[in-house]
Amino acid sequence: MLRKLLPMPLRSRHEVSGHAANQHQQLHLPSGRARRLGRAALVLLLVALIPLTVWATTREEAESAISEAKQMREEAIAAGVTESPTDEMIEQAESVLPSRQYTRALQYAQWAWRQDAMAMRLLAKEEARAAQGVAAKAAVGTYQEPIDVLEGLIARTQSEYLSQSDQNLMMMPDSPAIWTASDGEELFKEPRGPNNVSLEECDFGKGPGVLEGAYVEMPRYFEDTGKVMDLETRLIHCMVTLQGFSPDDPEVKKRHGSGSDHMKLQTYIASQSSGFAWNPPMDHPLEKALRDAGQVMFYRRAGKADFACSTCHAASGKRIRASVLPNKNVPEEWTKAISWPAFRVGHDHVRSSQHRLRGCYWQMRQPMPIAGSDASIAMLSYWTDAARGQPAILSDMKR
Repeated sequence: MLRKLLPMPLRSRHEVSGHAANQHQQLHLPSGRARRLGRAALVLLLVALIPLTVWATTREEAESAISEAKQMREEAIAAGVTESPTDEMIEQAESVLPSRQYTRALQYAQWAWRQDAMAMRLLAKEEARAAQGVAAKAAVGTYQEPIDVLEGLIARTQSEYLSQSDQNLMMMPDSPAIWTASDGEELFKEPRGPNNVSLEECDFGKGPGVLEGAYVEMPRYFEDTGKVMDLETRLIHCMVTLQGFSPDDPEVKKRHGSGSDHMKLQTYIASQSSGFAWNPPMDHPLEKALRDAGQVMFYRRAGKADFACSTCHAASGKRIRASVLPNKNVPEEWTKAISWPAFRVGHDHVRSSQHRLRGCYWQMRQPMPIAGSDASIAMLSYWTDAARGQPAILSDMKR
């Protein structure tokens, strides 16, 4: 009774650890046989997880794959795929059959089949592009949508410059320049100015009101002015002389930005020549003189940076940051470079040839030419002559 009432004596730390050790020793550990059975079960499980195809490929399957690879090789040769490593792959597949490496033989044969199949797909794509390029070239001289012109040029050349912007290609069918041109059509046909006359009476080189193919033959000499004129200067002339506007009126004076009358009219007039080949006339001595002067300007180095147009545009493979630059000596590239008006994505505006020319000179850190001056007309004359025979992309979309 006294034992129940008295508290239990405290045990030391060593006694507690010894007691725990005794309890641990009393636990029943698995026997050696049980451990061996557990290991065997684990090995069987791992083996079951290994793909059975490692050793399940039969000789018949390997030989069938080799036969299919040989048949594909014959089809590829017939299609024009002559240079290919598939012959070596098929030989390797056959060489491992005697050593019963059927899985490896199957892999070699499958690789050979895929190699030829891919080569045939690429060849078919190249042939389709070539056919598209031939069709696009045959269509030069008739109206074509800008995206069709550009895709035709890409198919013919595979130019890195022409194909560098997938985003622009996707957006071209819905270019904001379409709306600018639509507004320009309304202005072109509307009687305006103090004389209440429409621009349908203006001669842009092919007769009053005729626009199809007119833009790609500018700059050109006009008898009524005795000058070589580009679209902008000709448009100003007609707005002043036919419609009666003053040179200081906003309709004439404001020439940049998608909201200006000038840009709307230029975009519409130029868009009627999309797909037509650049063909500036060189019949009058002034046309040749300005073209030759533009060539001198193109190669003349000047300014504090000692730049010329040719610094960036006389060889392939040049870049400004990530942008591939067009080569003037590759007409298929140069036609896109000079296809203005165009919507500049970075500006969020449609821009003209004169605006682009001033921008180029600003980038070269040189004095910018006066719009409509003989110097500016000379440069545009050389531009268009260098793209002669190539279809214009109007209105284009640029970065």
